[in-house]
Amino acid sequence: MKKSIEITLLFLLMIAGLAAPAQQAEKPLSVGIFIYPGVEILDFGGPSEVFGSTQGFKPFLVAYKKEPMVSQRFITVTPQYSIEDCPPTDVLVFPGGNTGPMMDEPELIEWIKERAKTTQFMVSVCTGAGLLSRAGLLDGKEATTFHGFISSLQKMTPKAAIHADTRFVDNGQVITTAGVSAGIDGALHVVSRVKGEDVARATAAYMEYDKWRPGEGKVIESAFLTDIRRDGLEKALSNHTASAGGVQPLFYRGEILNLAAELLESNPAESAGIYQWLIKTQGPAPALYDGLGAAWKKTGRKAPVSNKDFLKKLNAGEVDWAKKTAAETAETNPGWMLFSEEDINQAGYNLYYAEKQTEAVAVLRWNTEQFPDSANAWDSLSEAYEATGQTELAIKAGEKCLAKLPQSGYDDNRKANLTKASKERLERLKGGR
Repeated sequence: MKKSIEITLLFLLMIAGLAAPAQQAEKPLSVGIFIYPGVEILDFGGPSEVFGSTQGFKPFLVAYKKEPMVSQRFITVTPQYSIEDCPPTDVLVFPGGNTGPMMDEPELIEWIKERAKTTQFMVSVCTGAGLLSRAGLLDGKEATTFHGFISSLQKMTPKAAIHADTRFVDNGQVITTAGVSAGIDGALHVVSRVKGEDVARATAAYMEYDKWRPGEGKVIESAFLTDIRRDGLEKALSNHTASAGGVQPLFYRGEILNLAAELLESNPAESAGIYQWLIKTQGPAPALYDGLGAAWKKTGRKAPVSNKDFLKKLNAGEVDWAKKTAAETAETNPGWMLFSEEDINQAGYNLYYAEKQTEAVAVLRWNTEQFPDSANAWDSLSEAYEATGQTELAIKAGEKCLAKLPQSGYDDNRKANLTKASKERLERLKGGR
């Protein structure tokens, strides 16, 4: 089946992203990564990998001048934009390296100051903190940088507290990281704040980066989160509103998810309340119901099987058990989101590649029953039918896919790919009759 690589990658990057934040549903966050001659490779490569591998972020390279430049004397890099035509940014990353000449460019420093007025996260890696310092963004804040630049940055920024032996420091909008590889930690921290620690860990696992330790960073928590921890969500919501001129929202969904998970042991009732509030205000997702179920169990209340355990059995081929469990859950806990369309679709492909073709077809057929308006579900079933020699059924499923596409809500690229795949399959199948 042709989708193995594409689907597997999507699955790895979306495991926890099924509980994606409301922000992500609207548009991906635009991530500008600033480069310049002599920029440290891993300083910009690490964050590029994190944001490029996580759904909901759209990274690109921006430079002082839009021309090819050499990194560390042997890699030529060409930015997509210069500071003159750079599109709006939600995140700006300033890597380290040969930052000295850049710190002496008044036009660049002014651009950084202006961008800070509209950019949600201003992130530095290594000596890139010097650029933030020149722009006055570190004054009155806490920060960190490359171990060999600590004293220099402190002299440059006497009004800041510069920390050594700290992987990253989060002041809210401004996030600084230590040297070189620490940029990966800082980028993962941004992902965690926006989308939740589970999503960040899924990205780290995909990258096979096992060095991320969230506790090695210093986070200056917002007053809103502190009040939730002290007084509960309901009171905190009544006491806080988003700043009218602020570039950041009152909270990021990931921050609330992380707090709910943290409160699971110490205050499970409050944790359950947070998950219920997220489901109500942000929309249902299996990960949110897993969190709610875990909190219920801590308070002695029964909860349905977790999404993880459900998928473990389904991926093992226990299709009848999965159907029965889903039906029982719908009866005992109406509205409970035990799985997503992507979960079932992936399970079907997993079973097919495990040479369990009968179970694979059954799972993909069940997916169309659960999500009858999904063009992707019908396309996957059509592909499975073709692979197992069930021509007439493959044709019917392929036609269903094409019929559902106009109302699918998919982006143009996904619509085009599914249209092309379905039409080619139908032509192939009908020609072979």
